[in-house]
Amino acid sequence: MAFLNPIRLTFAGQFQADVSTVNNDVRHYDDAKFQPNFQDLQTKKNPNGWWNPTGSGAYRFINCRVTGVGYADGSWVNDKAQDAAIGMTIAGAADRTAGKLVDIDPQWQLASAPWGLGVRLLSAAGQVFGGEYKNNPFRDLWFSRNVNATNDSAASSTFQSVIEGVVFDEAGLADSRVLRELREASSGDRLSIRLATFGYDGDASSPSFTLGTMIGTIGPYTEGEPESFVFGRRFAPASGFSSYGANITYFSGLLDGASRTLLLDLSNALQITDNRGTPADIGVLSVGVLADDSIAENTPVTTDNLLPLGSIDYQRPDWLADTGGVVAIPLEDEQFEAASQRPLALVYQAPFNPGATGEGDGLGVVAIRETVGGLFAGAEPAVHRIDAGTSSELTLWAARYGQPLDAQQVNLRQLGRIPGQGAGTSNPQVDDIPIPDMGVPETALSFPSTATTEGGRAAVELVGGNPDNPRGYLDGQMYLIDYRLPGQGNASRQPFDFVVVHVRDAYEVPDRPTWTADVQPILQQFSNLYPIMSKGFIDLSDRAAVLANRDILQLAFSRPIEDPNYMPVTRDLSEPKRQMLLAWLADPDGELADSAGAEAEPVQPGHRPAVAPPITTPEPDYAATLDSKTQFAHNFLHAGRRAGS
Repeated sequence: MAFLNPIRLTFAGQFQADVSTVNNDVRHYDDAKFQPNFQDLQTKKNPNGWWNPTGSGAYRFINCRVTGVGYADGSWVNDKAQDAAIGMTIAGAADRTAGKLVDIDPQWQLASAPWGLGVRLLSAAGQVFGGEYKNNPFRDLWFSRNVNATNDSAASSTFQSVIEGVVFDEAGLADSRVLRELREASSGDRLSIRLATFGYDGDASSPSFTLGTMIGTIGPYTEGEPESFVFGRRFAPASGFSSYGANITYFSGLLDGASRTLLLDLSNALQITDNRGTPADIGVLSVGVLADDSIAENTPVTTDNLLPLGSIDYQRPDWLADTGGVVAIPLEDEQFEAASQRPLALVYQAPFNPGATGEGDGLGVVAIRETVGGLFAGAEPAVHRIDAGTSSELTLWAARYGQPLDAQQVNLRQLGRIPGQGAGTSNPQVDDIPIPDMGVPETALSFPSTATTEGGRAAVELVGGNPDNPRGYLDGQMYLIDYRLPGQGNASRQPFDFVVVHVRDAYEVPDRPTWTADVQPILQQFSNLYPIMSKGFIDLSDRAAVLANRDILQLAFSRPIEDPNYMPVTRDLSEPKRQMLLAWLADPDGELADSAGAEAEPVQPGHRPAVAPPITTPEPDYAATLDSKTQFAHNFLHAGRRAGS
């Protein structure tokens, strides 16, 4: 059941995502054309390094506190006098740096994931529980959530994963019924968590720069269920990102048989009017069961075609923060049975829809409904990093009206060649740099075209070949895999629901790596793309600086990939290349192994490779055009229309 459970705690506050934006333009990866000003903040006259070039990559909780708790019997309280968990703090790790928010590649910026993020629940007396957020990426990215904002500030998304290695403090459970129930209901040492984020501030002149609003829910995790999505009921607009009239986007729900409760996750579903998360008023909102599968979105509802289940009190102040956007509707037996077998729908009554004018008994119209046929397909992990000659396992899930489908075929295919991804707006400084196509050669990634479920799930092996550097200045290649059930159309799947795969180029570690041939080309790119590192800590393009900090670099390049101090922050380095860097750091240019051998390169303090000559840039207004996710999504959807996908 994951976080969408009668037993849950909700919290609200802020988050920080201090991402570096130099690497949001794929053309900045071309070392031969890289300009020093790409590390500077954008201006109205020059895009430079976009809106946060010196970002640290840090991702952290800011002033997040528990706002309410739910119990196994379906009851809900938000008064600290009733449960000591209310008012407690949700925080990151205490003994290390903040987690990092990481894209898999500049040519796919729609699967950002926190790495190395600790999650702790703190009371005034100390830690009540703590664990590690598993690095699953966000889903259901939506670019028109806030009706009074633009670009990335209007966007929102959800992150769902598990907290691993959870340890509870027994003393902290004494005064909290929800924490005792949470521990008892969870499998092993894992909890389920969902974060919803919106209201991000990308204005460098603002006091809240790099901050946004976060609401979250933590619930039990049951062994064997998906970690990064709800395996239940899926609601989808008939066309586009949101439904007609009510403007509700994709969301999930499920039926809990034990408590006879319908649970809906509306944390990311309804439009808002401000960064606090005040929902836009669309009138009276309720949920019901449709009489049959033919009743479409925007259809007036009647007593004949809808069985009402309950109302949704989304209009009250601070509803999102108090509830985490989770709606729990207790059901009678008749309602539960109907909901188990027929499509669910949200219904709204507003002055501008037919239901409010008398048509359809004045009950309103279908605001959004469950997918056609109640079909749902999910994939996990959604993101794969595969070295040439290795493989990765993908699990596919299939359900109908929330019930696992056995012996169900799932179809898979590569999207193939996708042009023009990962670039910002037109910029004379980089317009002459070719943008590599994604998805080719298709032969460098192999997998079966179909998989058959057993008990609702199927395992698929993704096998990486050698792309042989088709992108030139970028390692390997990016591939998107479409997966769906027979008869499942585009509208039933969120437009960015793909399995994303980075297949890295084949590489053999030299017996004696050298700075010039092997190390410098890699570290130069990191130096260019992460100014906070090269300007404030170690200039990775300078051999002398690298040698002077050899010990700390050896530590960073040898950390587990989940560690927030792991290098590179992007997680885009193949294992053979990482081993090459460690080999060179252990014995630079073979100097230690054979001091009598070939003469090593002299250390030249301050030496840098030559950079391309500066290019004069005209004076368009770049200040409001380079919101990274919005820009990337626009380019991707435009490429899809051109390709007819």
